[in-house]
Amino acid sequence: MASSAVNNPNPQSISALLNRLGDADPDFRFMSLNDLHQILTKQKVDFLNHDYNTSSRMVDAVVKALDDQNGEVQNLAVKCIGPLVPKLPLTVLAPMLEKLSMVQLKNSVDNSIPALALRSAISSLPRPVRGVTPSREVIDTYTVISRTLIPRVLGIPTPSNGPKQSTGEPSGLLDQNRNPTAESVDVLIEVVLCFGPLLQPLEVEKLQDVVVEVLERKTTPSPVKKRAVVALAILAPYLTTEVLDGFIAKLQKALRQPKLSPVMRRLYISIMGSLARSIPRKFGEYLPQLIELVLSPLNQEELQSQLDALSEGNDELHPEFNEVRETALVTLESFLASCGLQMRDYTDEIIAACLRYLKFDPNYAVDEDEDMDENEDDDGSEEDEDDEFDDGVGFDDDDDASWKVRRCAAKALYTLISTRSTDLLEKGILYNNVAPALVKKFDEREESVRLEIISTVALLIRKTGEGVIKPTSENEELLHSLGDNRKRRRQSSGGITYTNKAPYLGATGITSPTRETVPPTGPRADLQKLTPQIVKSATKLLKGKQIATKQAIVNLLDDLIAVQPGGLADYFDQVMQPIIDVTKGMTGGTSSTSMALSGAASATAITLRVAVLNFTSDIAKTHSSSLFQRYLESIVAGVVSAVRDRFYKVSSEAIRTAEELVKAVTPPRARHTIQKYRPELQKLYEIIMDRASASDADTEVRQKAIQALGTLISRTSSPDGIALIPPEKRQAALNLLLDRLRNETTRLYAVRAIDNVAAHSSTSGSLEPAWIEQVALELCSQLRKSNRALRGASIQALQHLILSPVTKGQIQAATAKEVVDAILPVIAGNDTYLLSPALLVVAQLQLEHPQIASSPAFIDSLCELLKKNVTGIALESLVTLVNNAGSSGMGKPLMEGVLRVGVAGDPTVVGKVAGALFVASGGKVGVTVESFVDELSKASRLSPPDTARQSLALAILGEIGLRLGAKSGLKPSIFLEQFHDEPDKVSVSAAVALGRAGAGNMSVFLPTILNAIKKPGSQQYLLLQSIREILHQATASSTDIRSYENEIWQLLFSASQLDDNRAICAECIGRLAIMEPKTYIPKLQELLRDPSPVFRGVAVQALRYTLPDSDEPFDVMLKTVLFDMLLTVLKDEDREIRRLGMTALNSAAHNKPDLILPHLGELVPYVIHESVIKQELIREVQMGPFKHLVDDGLEVRKSAYETLYALMETAFSRVSSLEFYDRIIAGLNDENDIRSLCNLMLSKLIVIDPEETTRRLDTIAECYRKTLSTKLRDGAVKQEVEKQEEAIKSVLRVTLLLVEKTKTTLPSAPTGAGGIAQGQSVQNPVWQQYWEWVNKDFERQLKALRDENKEMAM
Repeated sequence: MASSAVNNPNPQSISALLNRLGDADPDFRFMSLNDLHQILTKQKVDFLNHDYNTSSRMVDAVVKALDDQNGEVQNLAVKCIGPLVPKLPLTVLAPMLEKLSMVQLKNSVDNSIPALALRSAISSLPRPVRGVTPSREVIDTYTVISRTLIPRVLGIPTPSNGPKQSTGEPSGLLDQNRNPTAESVDVLIEVVLCFGPLLQPLEVEKLQDVVVEVLERKTTPSPVKKRAVVALAILAPYLTTEVLDGFIAKLQKALRQPKLSPVMRRLYISIMGSLARSIPRKFGEYLPQLIELVLSPLNQEELQSQLDALSEGNDELHPEFNEVRETALVTLESFLASCGLQMRDYTDEIIAACLRYLKFDPNYAVDEDEDMDENEDDDGSEEDEDDEFDDGVGFDDDDDASWKVRRCAAKALYTLISTRSTDLLEKGILYNNVAPALVKKFDEREESVRLEIISTVALLIRKTGEGVIKPTSENEELLHSLGDNRKRRRQSSGGITYTNKAPYLGATGITSPTRETVPPTGPRADLQKLTPQIVKSATKLLKGKQIATKQAIVNLLDDLIAVQPGGLADYFDQVMQPIIDVTKGMTGGTSSTSMALSGAASATAITLRVAVLNFTSDIAKTHSSSLFQRYLESIVAGVVSAVRDRFYKVSSEAIRTAEELVKAVTPPRARHTIQKYRPELQKLYEIIMDRASASDADTEVRQKAIQALGTLISRTSSPDGIALIPPEKRQAALNLLLDRLRNETTRLYAVRAIDNVAAHSSTSGSLEPAWIEQVALELCSQLRKSNRALRGASIQALQHLILSPVTKGQIQAATAKEVVDAILPVIAGNDTYLLSPALLVVAQLQLEHPQIASSPAFIDSLCELLKKNVTGIALESLVTLVNNAGSSGMGKPLMEGVLRVGVAGDPTVVGKVAGALFVASGGKVGVTVESFVDELSKASRLSPPDTARQSLALAILGEIGLRLGAKSGLKPSIFLEQFHDEPDKVSVSAAVALGRAGAGNMSVFLPTILNAIKKPGSQQYLLLQSIREILHQATASSTDIRSYENEIWQLLFSASQLDDNRAICAECIGRLAIMEPKTYIPKLQELLRDPSPVFRGVAVQALRYTLPDSDEPFDVMLKTVLFDMLLTVLKDEDREIRRLGMTALNSAAHNKPDLILPHLGELVPYVIHESVIKQELIREVQMGPFKHLVDDGLEVRKSAYETLYALMETAFSRVSSLEFYDRIIAGLNDENDIRSLCNLMLSKLIVIDPEETTRRLDTIAECYRKTLSTKLRDGAVKQEVEKQEEAIKSVLRVTLLLVEKTKTTLPSAPTGAGGIAQGQSVQNPVWQQYWEWVNKDFERQLKALRDENKEMAM
């Protein structure tokens, strides 16, 4: 019967279920209600919407079940409310809400049931969405809420829509006669959360009045008052300005009453904190009026009066005193987090108040004037201090809540540092006033306070290092390892030179780290002065018994050495012995009962052990190897023990530490003390080999062990280190790597380890020929795998292996052929990431086995490659390959293939390859220079001319001229004859070829070009192209052209008068400045103040072109003038010059951040100013019958946002985050291009500064909702539709990222809706509502984006 009713519900079956709800047996009632719940949740019960009688009976039955004697039936009745409500007709909904609000429980002890049911009902109703026009259904639902439920909340009598009520009708939910509960306030919160956008101003005002009345009622319990404060915060966004003004005035008046009770004072102050979090923008306007009311409870006078009262034995108000101060500090923290800009004027008062109460401990006598710099000979007292400190853990005084005040003071300082570090660090306020007091309080007896203080100091240290910490992550080290030096040219030649470095496996640690020089002044100098006090206090805490404290201290010291590499060198003995003792003392995994750092997981022996290992690893990375000598045996013993730990996180971290220790005790870092470390190195070798070969070890542990093994073998492959590991052990390790290369789970890490070994092996005979060949073939087999990371690592390892000097002559011809055959498909595939190493491998093998270049498959693959787009490093590698082929006498068949490709490929690429091959072969390729000249002439005489053949011939001749110089016999006239009046394809090819040939034969070509360029005309632009190519080649090859420089300089400025020439002239001027900085940088500086905007613009562009393409002497010259040049340009009166100035600053941020970092405080305000929309630059233009708005400031604004993006990536810590975020939020409402850029910035800011991004979520939600709700006009063109779709996709993509990073969740069930109010709603209610709306209205797009993200992750 029940099954039939569930599967095929109808009025009759439901009526039968309702009848059984009155059964005396609770099991029958429960089963009937459960069947009803299944019908409501799993079936479409459409008939309820039209069947008034069945709906009414169902409502009566479920409401009656709320007062059932059985608790399980009650809970199930609450669960039924949510799915039932949306299926009811509106005529039944109103009576149902009225009944729920008037339920009087007689059989239940849980009085929260009616409120839970009511909240479930409200959250299940159709609700409005901000920024979206509400539907008819939503409006009708709101009307029911407005007429039925809101009057019940307010206690206003309403005509009953339901059955006749008794004469004693219940009062309002929050009426003073009813003793309102926290659940009743939650009903009001649910109404506002769900229907806030539709509430009328009068309704909002009355709801606020009733909440305030609840707050001010003396009989109201404390939990209810707390929920009422939350309710006020949720109501705040809907209050009109007048009502809010009145409420703030009421708060002010109440707080200024002389006889205000501590309880009410605390309540009013907490309300201000909630309002600041809820409506930060609006509340910021009132802050100047209110800040004194929050600071007054924290002043010295009130504290002194309380202390005096305590000293006289009058402690009646002691608990209230603590609670008021705690609330004031929490509110102050809210002000700092939400209204940071408005709080800047009160920084000194805030710091003073926080420090005052950081020391507030009336039950603990301490000399406040105690000097931190105690005598150094107090070692004997340390044990006593530790004992006293440990006893403090058991401190038991139920009446003492002063620790809460101290903790809140520390938290407020934490927030101040996180939001204001940029300016306060530069002024020295944090280190002069705040840091010493915090370090002094490391001996705090309450652990939760102590952890908060340590966390605050750690944050200050991290903020000090932001912008100057050298990259140490694997990705950064990979980038660092790809080239030895900064290349002078834009296109890197790293692909065609053998670099003795392997990526992936961390910093090579070639030299022993030296102590970094600290600037004489500034935050880092202040930190260095404070370091002795930090170390002294930290080492005392390391000797204690509290696991959480020790872990926090270890992490703090880790932060310290990250900011100041080598910073603990002077205190090494003080630090390392306690660290080793900590390691020895950890035997189990018992959890610490103490509270952990803010937001962190609780500390255990395991997490402490991982922290110690991480610190050991970092200190080995950043400190000299000689410092370790005394402690190495103990350190290694601890690490070996940790590697054997059963818990994989400890074991894997220990292996990483072992790898760093290997780097520290092997040459060249430890060249002079090499034999002293040999026993420890053997121990590390044994344990790493054991873990790498163990089949029962965790996969992550094995992978880390393989990586460490690769590092160990590579670091002992030099002549200095080859004797450290016996040959048989070395070969066993190499064989293990080969074995792991064949295992799927460890394959990628084995490839990277082999890469490291191959890159650093320099001793002849250190790698056996058989092993080399087997590894080479195995790596080739990986190139066919689908895993892109594996393919990339394999080709990189193969490059290092084949190019290694150890491998030279060790690969047999048959193996070489197999390797080339495996690589040819990679070359044909033209994968940019794999192409350059693949070409270099073949180039090296071709040198050893020349016959490779003659095979048809090889030639065909290269010819197919030439037909595709090859640029940059891949092209340079290709040229290296053909050079090798030509020099080995195999150029003729290859040249035939290249010429067969001909115009099927890019003439520039084919020309460069053919020209290089011709010169490398000594001209013995079956063609001559005259052949190409004749080809050019024939193609020119055709009608119409064959432009592709002309361009190809010109490119070949230009390359030959560059490489052969005067020996080529080429004359300028050959190229000049191809110049046409209009700069078409052939003319541009001729200009570039003329420049390349001229770079090889300056004395003949350059005078001709300079004479021709003096003649005004259409060919001037083409000749400038030639000049640019000559200067480019001269810069790359350091050719001396000083005799022509002055003439070129004059000609360039003369030619720059024409708009078309300006950009190329600026680039040429920039190249001249790079070549002779002492001569031309001062000239550029003068031109920036030239009366002519043309010359100023050219000078700015020239400066921008120099920034990515410079070398060390140029940087030294530029360092003294770059800031003045940028500042001059950003102050320019011409809008276009300012735009160019911002592009130059953008380039400087990317390429030379160290030159501008100290001056960003003066430069950034100009960029911020340019990012603001200027109404005076927006004008109306008549276009036929239509009027169109044109924003003349848009391009400047775009440049400003692009510059902010560059600064965010390179120097975010030096930019005031509050103003920066304000501009990002403003940009979300700007033009489409700026919106896209701001979305990109937000996606990175959630990682860079998650705290401030989280605080701004509500404002972001408003902007995003506006974008997603934009409706295109009828008849919108295709481009507009595509632009809007892309904007929506961009917004949704960032929304998904923000949701993931901030852990935003949807309500799991209607009954859990109240959880929103209790959780995230106070901080981000708008964001929560926005996320629910997006999930509902953009479900399809979100699913597509999630699928796309999964594919990218794979």
